[in-house]
Amino acid sequence: MIDTLTSLRFIFAIMVFSAHCYVIDSFFNTHFFKEGFVGVSFFFVLSGFIIAYNYQKRLSENKITKRTFWVARIARIYPLHWLTLLIAVVLGNYVIASGAMDWLKHFLASLTLTNSYIPKADYFFSFNSPSWSLCCEQLFYFCFPFLIPLTGNYKHLLYVFVIATILIVVGMHFTPESDIKGYWYVNPITRLPDFLVGMLLFQLYDRLKNKNITLSQGTLIEIASIILFFAFYFYAVEIPKVYRYSCYYWLPVAAILISFSLQKGYVSRLLSNRFLIIGGEISFSFYLIHLFVLLTYSEWQKGSSFHIAWYIAVPVLFGIIVLLSLLSYYYFEKPMNKRIKIWLNK
Repeated sequence: MIDTLTSLRFIFAIMVFSAHCYVIDSFFNTHFFKEGFVGVSFFFVLSGFIIAYNYQKRLSENKITKRTFWVARIARIYPLHWLTLLIAVVLGNYVIASGAMDWLKHFLASLTLTNSYIPKADYFFSFNSPSWSLCCEQLFYFCFPFLIPLTGNYKHLLYVFVIATILIVVGMHFTPESDIKGYWYVNPITRLPDFLVGMLLFQLYDRLKNKNITLSQGTLIEIASIILFFAFYFYAVEIPKVYRYSCYYWLPVAAILISFSLQKGYVSRLLSNRFLIIGGEISFSFYLIHLFVLLTYSEWQKGSSFHIAWYIAVPVLFGIIVLLSLLSYYYFEKPMNKRIKIWLNK
């Protein structure tokens, strides 16, 4: 893994956290914070890049099998997903169902990570709602070995991406406002191009990584990518939300990823800080745990006469989530990852 990209995972996870802090206080109910959902687009593009970085060569040269790849990905996402799903079941009030059978349908959809294919909010946001993105990742992982032949000539992959982009942009234009989240934000099929962006970026990275770029040049490239990202971020208020859910952010996210993957500038050196890297390592746990903590605190505040100012509550909650994420990563995620790999590879 590239250290700078690991650190960026933590930074974008914090953006997702800030986007959900509106449940704590209306101070966060602004464009600056709520636009933090761009973190999900970053994760999807990063996933395409890192999966290609780690597995493209090994799969294309038959050094590992598709089965080995899929087992590794199952071991990565399912243990923590099932744990947080169980927590949501125990806590209750995380699903809207009309009866026992309807509840069971919701549960099975979440259990198998198929709930995001159903364009109804009571399905794709049921139980631990951030897990909808894992439905997308599951499809990406399934498709990746079959996309490998297209990487022999990156133009083939680019053609597929361009065709998909045209279809998506046209489809977005004709989709009613009430349906855009179900069809364009959470749907794994329509988020697949995000993953393709990441795969294409890896092809570019593979050609640039050995280029002789000076420290000053690398720093300028990194700063330029940050400026571009924030220009898109602040202008986004003028763009229909349907496009912001994915395609609008492809360019600035791609610029961030490719500039920092090269690790040629001063900003990359800052991002190589050990604490940020650890933050990136626990970002998956952070992402799946954070909303439980925020919502639990929010419910407690509603029924309590003791009010805590947001500028005290949010940092404390953030610290609690980081602590829980560290415990989850070192004492659950990593051990379960190893055990499931051993079990499934027998």
